[in-house]
Amino acid sequence: MRALVAALDLTRLELMPGSFVRPDVAHRHSDPLFRVPLGDKLVYLYLLIEHQSWPDPLMPLRVLEYIQLVWAKLLREQPDRKTVPPVITLVVHHGPTGWTAPRSLHEMVEGLDQFPEIRPFVPNVELCIEDLVYVSDEELLARPLAPVPQMAMWLLRDARDLGAALAHIPAWRTVLARVLADFPDEARFFLRYISRTAGPHSYEQVRHAILEQVPSAEAPFASIAEQPRQEGRQEARQEALGALRDTLRILLTQRFGALDAATDACFDGAEMPELQRLAQRVMLCIELDNVFATH
Repeated sequence: MRALVAALDLTRLELMPGSFVRPDVAHRHSDPLFRVPLGDKLVYLYLLIEHQSWPDPLMPLRVLEYIQLVWAKLLREQPDRKTVPPVITLVVHHGPTGWTAPRSLHEMVEGLDQFPEIRPFVPNVELCIEDLVYVSDEELLARPLAPVPQMAMWLLRDARDLGAALAHIPAWRTVLARVLADFPDEARFFLRYISRTAGPHSYEQVRHAILEQVPSAEAPFASIAEQPRQEGRQEARQEALGALRDTLRILLTQRFGALDAATDACFDGAEMPELQRLAQRVMLCIELDNVFATH
């Protein structure tokens, strides 16, 4: 993999539009697709990043479908093509127990263990799994990432486990301080996410732990973290949804300018899974349309 990464011209990484998804499967969401030059010749590698919070037992089959759709779109647009580019899917898994589902399509196909001689005639896809639960602070911090995506990776790994989040705050104090200083909108989003994930009974514990390591978080906490009195689970859930919608509106406005009425209406009624997907897209997409693309 190191040789492959060295051959990629990441300065020319290009986010591809999501139109490769057919209308009849548009309800299935795949994550962002990127194109990057590979090697000295004008060859492109397509990289599909899929975020998973739980091990999907059908993921190899889903990946095969995504790859086929990418290739089919390219062949429609370039009918003279006789070859297709490589497509690699990176599954970023941030579940608490590690990836336990199949890692290849052959693991899902019946009879291959009993009759291995048919394996060459059955399509196969192997997944590249980024299992964050097994990645240490030192490894994450050593990666050549900007502060915002670096912190996003940490929170994907730890934010749903209060004990882990608190234990690892000292290791992330420098990154958090940089995000607070240079990216205040993203910092408020992260702090709000941590606060809402912690819940009403743990909020003060989390706030104290962060302020002990990063005192500059006091002002953002004061602006976002007035904890409402909760009168039941449903009210608490609606508060969390409303806070995330408001935060997404702020982030989108800061990145792309004032939102029109149609775009703003996309948030009304959106539930937590869709809002979380949009939050991931905000950090990756360079155009507003790609944030809401159904791919």
